[in-house]
Amino acid sequence: MDVLKCAHGSVRPYTRHLQSCPYRNAKSHNACGCPKWLYVRNQDGLKRRASLNTPSWAEAQRIAADRLRAMDPEIAAARAVTGQHEASLVTVKAACDLWLERVARDLGKEGSYEQYSVVSKELQNWARDMGIVHIQEVTSLQLGRWYGSRHWTRRSLSTRRQRWVMVRSMFRYWHDHKVIPDNVVATVRPVKGSGAHVQGPYSDEQVETVLLQLEGDTRLQTFVLLLLHTGCDVMDAVLFEPARIRNYVVEGREVSVYRYKRVKTNVEAVVPLSADIAETLRSVPRLAENPPAMPFRDPRLKLVSDRNAWSLRIRRALKKANVKWVELPTLDDRGRPERKQANCKQFRHTFAVRQLRSGQRPEEVAKMLGHVNTDMVRKHYAPWVAEMDQAHISRVVRNWAWSGGRRETHNLATDSVG
Repeated sequence: MDVLKCAHGSVRPYTRHLQSCPYRNAKSHNACGCPKWLYVRNQDGLKRRASLNTPSWAEAQRIAADRLRAMDPEIAAARAVTGQHEASLVTVKAACDLWLERVARDLGKEGSYEQYSVVSKELQNWARDMGIVHIQEVTSLQLGRWYGSRHWTRRSLSTRRQRWVMVRSMFRYWHDHKVIPDNVVATVRPVKGSGAHVQGPYSDEQVETVLLQLEGDTRLQTFVLLLLHTGCDVMDAVLFEPARIRNYVVEGREVSVYRYKRVKTNVEAVVPLSADIAETLRSVPRLAENPPAMPFRDPRLKLVSDRNAWSLRIRRALKKANVKWVELPTLDDRGRPERKQANCKQFRHTFAVRQLRSGQRPEEVAKMLGHVNTDMVRKHYAPWVAEMDQAHISRVVRNWAWSGGRRETHNLATDSVG
């Protein structure tokens, strides 16, 4: 008998032979593949039997020896503390799932949720490559090295900063909810933005070229017109409903107005439309699969997939029209205007800049874009609009009691503060 004893009790592994086992009558034979069990007797005389869930006799002996050591009160107490610690550990995936549940609860599963999901997967992939299983194992040094790796530095400064802010918010959430003892990401600061703008408007010539390229595709041309004349994001354009274009009488004139709530922010945008654009958008051709209320929506696809499909079609149209870049208002090291590769987002940017150049005030443009205030308008769109200075000065001058006299004049479009 393989009985193992100590001052606190004894254990004995044994084999429970199956009826089909040729060694079922040989109690001392343990080399077969029959189930292995353990007989335990402690110092108080209490007995119990338990299956070891293994057919291996070597494994049974190892488990038996471990159970015998665990009978020592000091070892048992130490293992109880270790067990409590292990029970409190959370895998990286479970922590990310917890975070995404919070994002979905607060923001829904559209719009920004997709970006948070992408960052969550990047963190999980990095942890797997590093051999990190639990979120509590992550250190500040590891995160700092990751942030300095090619995975992050290959991105633009604005994208790098935006994504890292998401990582920081994840760790702050886990720390606030006692998932991790310390906020290890706090010491890894996101890069500072250079002040460069990440998007730019298309020129009138570029817009005309793209629309001419799309003349044979009425649906895609109308989709681009929707982006240009409402400032919608692509996802909001996919959800476009012509019935939301209503006519109002404003100062004796009938005006068409499109109202919708942005998926990203749930803020209502209110966009007046010209009569011809309103008619074009109301009469967009439909396909059989489109819902009656949404001429651009394909319900066979998830909303994100539908958005990506339309974005891909627009990128292809831009390529065919040879519209490759938009120029930014900042200069590179050689004093040349910086460029941004052409993309769908820049139609929204074009709409905003056109509105500002036509004399609309930032408050009005923010309302059309579905922003809660004018901060984004002033930061991301105003630098292209020298006319804003001229409009501002004109409004002030109109309220003056003009006293006449000869004055020095300047070109407001070229003046700037030194």
